[in-house]
Amino acid sequence: MNEHFVSFIDDIWNKFPTFVEIKNTDLTNHNILWTLEEYRKANYVNFRTGKKELYRLSILLENYAVKHNTPLLATFETEARYKYVEERYREILDKISKAWIIGNFNNPDLAPHPPPSAEVVSCDGTNISPMWIVVTKDDNGPFGLVAEDIGDHEYRGFFTSNSDILTKVIEDINEQLKIKITI
Repeated sequence: MNEHFVSFIDDIWNKFPTFVEIKNTDLTNHNILWTLEEYRKANYVNFRTGKKELYRLSILLENYAVKHNTPLLATFETEARYKYVEERYREILDKISKAWIIGNFNNPDLAPHPPPSAEVVSCDGTNISPMWIVVTKDDNGPFGLVAEDIGDHEYRGFFTSNSDILTKVIEDINEQLKIKITI
């Protein structure tokens, strides 16, 4: 087993140190609302932002997964955060081929009857617990957001379509939770 930093995102940035040095992009500038395609064309964007911006980006990723029937990985910091989107996620899970719902859940059976294509996994006690991750894929590989709750309703992280980075994110999750995510 590999050694892990206290911070999941520091684990990733330790493996890709040049990306941590990229200047943050202001996602709160209301004059510039990026489309998902603009994020993907940028390939890699660092940010420090609040929930509102991450929620919007998450919806763009989820909508892409539904429209293209591609797998979806989503993490939730708490059971309450999942409950906030549970109804929408029930609809999403019925429309996509495969999903992994990971969260700091006391009860991994949080969804009454998830479809067989959805795996619900608790990350309680790992450094994945404070993470907000939403990843899907296209023909070129995975793309998505990876953000860490740093307190005071703020998150630090990145959006990327760099498959090397997201492969490492998924490998880290697979190793820690003893699961097999294949996006």
